[in-house]
Amino acid sequence: FSGDEFAWGDSAYPLSPRMIPIHKEPASLQPENKFFDKKVSTIRVRSEHCMGALKSRFPCLRSLRVNITSVDDHWDACRWITIAIIIHNMVIDVEGSAVEDMGTTNMGSSQVGGDNEGEGDEEEEEVDDSEAGELKRQRLIAELLANYN
Repeated sequence: FSGDEFAWGDSAYPLSPRMIPIHKEPASLQPENKFFDKKVSTIRVRSEHCMGALKSRFPCLRSLRVNITSVDDHWDACRWITIAIIIHNMVIDVEGSAVEDMGTTNMGSSQVGGDNEGEGDEEEEEVDDSEAGELKRQRLIAELLANYN
């Protein structure tokens, strides 16, 4: 991530400036948080369906077999995924939108985000991340509510 970028996550993910999960109870019961969480969940579901369609069309993306040991390896993996997305969109342009609804039922559940390995090594950093993440989430809620009022 760079700048103000972040990922949406479900309530299992820890809150940080780079990961904005939906609220856990009792906060999830507050009307503004409930509205926010519903909008975030809608975005996440669409994203998961998109990933399912890509993995259905390109099984090699289900477990990309690339050892990432350097920045160059990371960029190679990103290029591989980008190429798959481009080809997927080209097929939709040629064959029509009916292929957008490709069967993703065999994909099982997909995860958003990555593993948490290496995160939270220091408790102090985790607290700072959580506080900064909460500030960011509150700003996002305020922006959402301002656009719907």
